[in-house]
Amino acid sequence: MSFKKLTGRRLGVLLAWAAAAAGLYARPAAPPLDCILALVNDQPITLAEVEILNAFGLYDAEVSAASGSRKRAILEKLIDLRMVIDLVRERVVVSPESVSAARREALARLEPGRAEREFARLGLVPDDLLPYLEEKLLYREVVSLRLGRSTIVSLREIEAYYADVFKPELEKRGQKAPPLLEVLSEIEARLKEEKISRQTESWVRSLRQQAEIQIFDVCLKALDKEQDRP
Repeated sequence: MSFKKLTGRRLGVLLAWAAAAAGLYARPAAPPLDCILALVNDQPITLAEVEILNAFGLYDAEVSAASGSRKRAILEKLIDLRMVIDLVRERVVVSPESVSAARREALARLEPGRAEREFARLGLVPDDLLPYLEEKLLYREVVSLRLGRSTIVSLREIEAYYADVFKPELEKRGQKAPPLLEVLSEIEARLKEEKISRQTESWVRSLRQQAEIQIFDVCLKALDKEQDRP
C-alpha cells in the first residue's frame, strides 16, 4: 500500500474517532482530538494518534526504555517513523496478511480485557488499528532494505560475544553453555540486530537534520499535562 493511501486511511480513523468520542475531552482546558503535535514533511501527527497508540500499547517495546512521559516518547518515535517512510514513498509495500498478523500479536500482548475496554472507550474497532501497524511494518522494511543486507557480523565478533557475554550469562544462571557451533546462528542474529539498531539510530539522527519537522508547543504542552494511561 502506498504512503498516500496509508495517510488517507489513518485520517479516516481519526475522523471516525473524533465523531464517536466527542465527549472524551469535554473539560475546558483539555486539547481537541485533532490538535496537531507535529508536522513531518507536511504530514501531521495529532494528539488522537498518540492517544490511540498509547491506549493499545502499540509502541510499548519502542518506548520501554524511555525516561519521562511515554506519550512524549511515542511522539518522538512517530516523527522518526513518518520521516523514514516519507523518504521511500511508493518503493516499499507490506502484505495485508502481515498487517493482520501484527494486529493479532499486538492485541494478544495486552492484559485480558484491556483491548475491549479501549475499543469501547475510544469508539474504535479492531480494523482501525491496521494503518498504524502497517506503518510500523513499512518502517521495519525500509530499515531492513537500507541497513539489513549490508550489515555483516564477523566470526571473530561471534567468538568474542560467546566467550565474553553468552557463556558467562548462562553460567551465572547455573546452566552449561552449548558448544559455539550450536548457537552460532543465534549469536550472529543477535549481534546483527544490535548493529542494525545502532546504525538506525545514527541514520535517523542524520535524517532529522534534513527533514522539515515542526513541533507545536501549544498542543505539546497540553499533551504533557495529560496523565499517561497504562
